[in-house]
Amino acid sequence: MGKHLHTTLADRFKYFTSPIRPRPDDIEIVRQQLSLLNKPARGILLGVTKELVELANDEIKMIAVDRSKDMIEHHWIGNNSNRIVKLADWLELESIATNINFVIGDGIFNVIDRKCQHQLMDCIRNVLADDGLLIVRVQCNPVVRETIKEIFENTTNNFCAFLSRLVNSICDSNFEVRGSEIFNKFKEYVTDIDIARFRWTKEDISIIEAHENSSHVITFLTEEMFTKLCDQHQMKILSKFNGSYQLSERNPTFIIRKD
Repeated sequence: MGKHLHTTLADRFKYFTSPIRPRPDDIEIVRQQLSLLNKPARGILLGVTKELVELANDEIKMIAVDRSKDMIEHHWIGNNSNRIVKLADWLELESIATNINFVIGDGIFNVIDRKCQHQLMDCIRNVLADDGLLIVRVQCNPVVRETIKEIFENTTNNFCAFLSRLVNSICDSNFEVRGSEIFNKFKEYVTDIDIARFRWTKEDISIIEAHENSSHVITFLTEEMFTKLCDQHQMKILSKFNGSYQLSERNPTFIIRKD
């Protein structure tokens, strides 16, 4: 078995840019939604996304949950009176907190497989108060997938945008893909000439190299499929927002409440 993807990516996560990492307009959406909650509010951050951690304050208390010790060691910005981190599986949320006002996360439904998506949605529903919110950015697959030729014809020096489009295009019929398959397809399609032409850096390429032996499965649903996932677990999408960066149309932030 290969390593968990976040274990191998932990020391390279700093090289990610949008659309894989959230932009300020994505974070502003979350900040605005949290500001509307009755105070004081308490909730859970799934993962240790620095930009989301920094939204914790005296009126918004946050517990970050991540199962990767490496991610915590590399990216957690420190406990204080408003935020703490727990090393735990996301499916163990009920042992950490219940009746909370919010759950937030960035790409959390992408870094797990389809089966785990259902389990996680149930866990989130169980820990939220009746009026609690799930606020989550999801990297979605387009309804019509691009061909490799189409991807190359519209590629810029934004490596993470290229990677996101490539991964979308190579997902299997279940909309899943293994880390090692991402590495293999990149090596199959991308030459040194391409890397030089698009001015991708060695740090960019190190992101791909981290996938080489990974058996971890990630998932990219379409928006319609994500909506159905929510419906299946009695979670109602109240609204969605898109940022203003390359591929932001594939990376909406959803505001969701128990139905």
